[in-house]
Amino acid sequence: MHRIAFYRAVRNSVRNGIALADIGDRLQFWIRRDPDGSVEWAGAIHGGAFSRFDLGGPDQSLIEVHYRIGALLRARLGALAARAEIYHVSSHLGDEFLLDTGTEPISTSREGLEVLVQGSPLSGLTVYGGPGVLLRSSRDLKRVSFRAGADWESSRLAHARLYASLDLFGWAELGWEPALAAQVGAALGRGTKIGFGLGFGPSRAEQFFRESERLLGLSISHVR
Repeated sequence: MHRIAFYRAVRNSVRNGIALADIGDRLQFWIRRDPDGSVEWAGAIHGGAFSRFDLGGPDQSLIEVHYRIGALLRARLGALAARAEIYHVSSHLGDEFLLDTGTEPISTSREGLEVLVQGSPLSGLTVYGGPGVLLRSSRDLKRVSFRAGADWESSRLAHARLYASLDLFGWAELGWEPALAAQVGAALGRGTKIGFGLGFGPSRAEQFFRESERLLGLSISHVR
């Protein structure tokens, strides 16, 4: 998935404009389907970089970037599917951000396992949810988390489809305070989406996960 987004962010009562630039891809290395197509098994590896930039500064400097690589196995039976993903994440603060703010340089890394089950109870609607567990971390963090959400896409209207998504993440380390991200917009062509996004709760930025923030803005993404 490739995405660029422009948000108004409020964190610790400080308001500023930020840009999110994400780039990633997935390589499927194995797939097996039954002749009737009702059962499917697949495996893939993936990787990506997810960056946050300060639009309020004179040089639009990098605030934070985290890198994620992983491998997943997926199984589908009819409209019900499940996947297990093992991943590694490392995160780093930008040099200009460190100089401008005097923040101590901190790099973090962790490995974890996440299991999600998804189904389609209605046409165009997908719901999902499941637990996660940290296997190793550079910090002493509580291990258990949970993710759930829903994605909806309409039938085609002229040259586009309407879509809406909701993602909820909770982590024992943060007392299960929910981090919520929602988006609504239009899906254009094959894999391109333009929409308005809203987020609140603990920050999704790896370096600031203990700080609460609110986000509102525009997102453009493409999944090939």
